[in-house]
Amino acid sequence: MPRLPRLPSPCLLCQRWQHQPLCDTCLRRWRPEVHRCGRCASPWRPALPHLACPHCEDPCPEFDRAIAALDYVPPWRHLITRFKFGQWPALGPVLAGLLGEAVQARQAAAATQPMNAGMAVDLVLPVPVSAERLRERGYNQAGVLARHTARALHLPMRDNLLVRPGQAARLATLDATERRLAIRGSFALTAEGTQAVRGRHIALVDDVLTTGATLDELSRLLRQAGARGVSAWVLARTPPPGWR
Repeated sequence: MPRLPRLPSPCLLCQRWQHQPLCDTCLRRWRPEVHRCGRCASPWRPALPHLACPHCEDPCPEFDRAIAALDYVPPWRHLITRFKFGQWPALGPVLAGLLGEAVQARQAAAATQPMNAGMAVDLVLPVPVSAERLRERGYNQAGVLARHTARALHLPMRDNLLVRPGQAARLATLDATERRLAIRGSFALTAEGTQAVRGRHIALVDDVLTTGATLDELSRLLRQAGARGVSAWVLARTPPPGWR
């Protein structure tokens, strides 16, 4: 059966009617090419491509590398907030498409670098939310992103291996040190998860990377369980102070 043409709809950013959720004009305007640190995904253009940026020196991220599709700045910040808090999980496939493109671009660029040998991802895991947050929102935004991104990249995804017992602390108003203290010991692997991650390279998927406290804590947990490597795949990266 032939596929029906997509019906016109407003672009999610400029509201002009067209045939895709994000129009080409907005993608060109609001998604410029950004050179990023290969370790933490902060905007940075190194003299040598294998060097990490100054923001990775203290503290050094626990994950091996990070890939970000966007900077957490307007207008993306507003769109991601609607996706996360505005009861709009339907944005997931659109935003996951941007993340999938970023992952594919990074993989293509890394294919010629010997230092990236053996770093292919075996399993995709979303950052879990607590039962309290799940009741508030009705869905885990990281789970939505992980599911659609993994499907586009033909990778296995499991959303029941990592758990977050108890109440989740509100991290948005905390500084980097406070976030690391608040998040300590907040996550756990199920018995099945402990077996599933051993010897495998895991991609952790989240919506926004700011201080890295959550992804660092999860990376430590996965390494303690025997994970071979950990990558962080995030929709957006909060730029460092002073960035333009």
